[in-house]
Amino acid sequence: MGRHQAPSAAPSQRGIIAALVAGALVVAGGAYALGRGTGSDDGTAASGNGPACTTPPLRVEVAAELADLVKAQLASATNANPCHRFEVSGSRSSSVASRIRQDRAPDVWVPDSSVWLDQTTAGSTGSAVTADWVAADSLAHSPVVLANPVTSADKLSGEFASWNALINKSGAIHLANPHLDTASRLAYLGSRAGAGATTKDVTAGQRIILLSRFAATSTSDLLAGAEDPSRSTTTRSEPFPISEQALAAYTKESPGLLRPLFPRAGTLSMDYPWVPAPDLSPALKEVADAGLRAVTSPGAAEAFAAAGFRGDDDSGGPVIEGVEAARFTTLEAMPTDARLAALRQWDVLKADARMLAIIDVSGSMTTVAKDTGGKTRAKVAEESLTTAVQRLPDGSQVGGWIFSTDKGGKGKDWAPIAPIARLDEPEGAGTHRDAIVTALRKFPSYISGDTGLYDTTAAAFAEMTRTYDPGYFNSVVIITDGKNDDPGGGLGLSQLLAQIKTAHDPTRPVRSITIGMGEADPKALQAIAAASGGASYTANTSDDLLTVFVQALLAREPSQAP
Repeated sequence: MGRHQAPSAAPSQRGIIAALVAGALVVAGGAYALGRGTGSDDGTAASGNGPACTTPPLRVEVAAELADLVKAQLASATNANPCHRFEVSGSRSSSVASRIRQDRAPDVWVPDSSVWLDQTTAGSTGSAVTADWVAADSLAHSPVVLANPVTSADKLSGEFASWNALINKSGAIHLANPHLDTASRLAYLGSRAGAGATTKDVTAGQRIILLSRFAATSTSDLLAGAEDPSRSTTTRSEPFPISEQALAAYTKESPGLLRPLFPRAGTLSMDYPWVPAPDLSPALKEVADAGLRAVTSPGAAEAFAAAGFRGDDDSGGPVIEGVEAARFTTLEAMPTDARLAALRQWDVLKADARMLAIIDVSGSMTTVAKDTGGKTRAKVAEESLTTAVQRLPDGSQVGGWIFSTDKGGKGKDWAPIAPIARLDEPEGAGTHRDAIVTALRKFPSYISGDTGLYDTTAAAFAEMTRTYDPGYFNSVVIITDGKNDDPGGGLGLSQLLAQIKTAHDPTRPVRSITIGMGEADPKALQAIAAASGGASYTANTSDDLLTVFVQALLAREPSQAP
């Protein structure tokens, strides 16, 4: 992993090289005799010790906020043994995790959190890692707190209950991308810990759809937004996750802007593990062990504490804006598989929807729906779809077809009421969202005919497959209250399923989501959904339909292989 031997010299060159090496050793031996025990300013040995000091410097990549402190402590190891040399650089943990997967690993890694080891597991898909990276010990700790803006209208007053409540339910919060930023990664994972959100939690799904769209790149960007909201991706100053140590360092330079809040239910901490590469040579392992002793010594612990970090028992901690460090509860860590699943859910939900809704307007939609106070199924569909469209993010692309029989002319059962376009795209005197709402309010005028379900579904799936956009979650959402009933003939169920399965491309997936009302055929709708790895739901009231419509938008991973 990044430590490859150079190819051997050709036989004709060996004599020359041997002579040069011998001369170099003489010079190096003389230099070492004059300068034995001295070190360079950056903690690396100034000279070697001939054949006995041939081990190369240990390459150590450290989370940036700890890099200078680690460098200073490792200098003591070099002073004790000049052959124990170190090259220390500050690096973003997400970047190092990526390089490890690309077979460009350091000799020792000190990420800001052990959760980044999830990305280096041997056998991971697409990973070049051949053995697991295992933490030896932690150097320091810093809990993740909420940076609460002092003067913003979005600030929280007092404590807050939990990351789960704030991220998944309600409240102003601004996250950074958890694939890049550790504080937001830990806050997001904290919201999924214990009795946190599940993949079927509609409210949590809606929240992540929103939060992921406005996610910052890093804590630095969030801090910049606290100083100047116009530099924020939300153009507002909202509370955000940050490590306690980073907030303390920031408030020393920029006082009066932010205060820390701890969730009552507990939080996770950055733990800065010392992680040696699993394939170190014996000589480099000796250097790494010496380095670990240096950075976990009592002197190192004092230096880290002075810089605002806490100890292994979470003792200590910085004074922030004159307030002593608070005691807090540590959340139980999730298993690796659960953490990776939570991050996959973020990825799935952050993609905007690109959806074609096909809506049954056959005569049976005038039937009064049960438990609705006398509303027809058409009215239920109109109200629920209008509310759903109004709630979707601006970047979503949405279009609509109505269908019964011959709606688009003889033998064509469907007709468009809205093209597929971004909801915030200008259209007429308003936006595309406004145009869809206007079209939905004309629902009663569309009602007539029988149920040409199968032909319409085939056409819609073919259209979304033809116009597939990889930047979106592409789906066909089918809303119907009856069985396929097409006096003009058309496809049978087996023919429809065969077409969907043939057209379905797992690398360009279009999901069919079916929502049945009234006398809809549940087995047929389930089969249609399953053919593309989609999902099938049943709904009758406005609340039911709105809920399952949102669930349909969240059902972005295949529920069943086609």
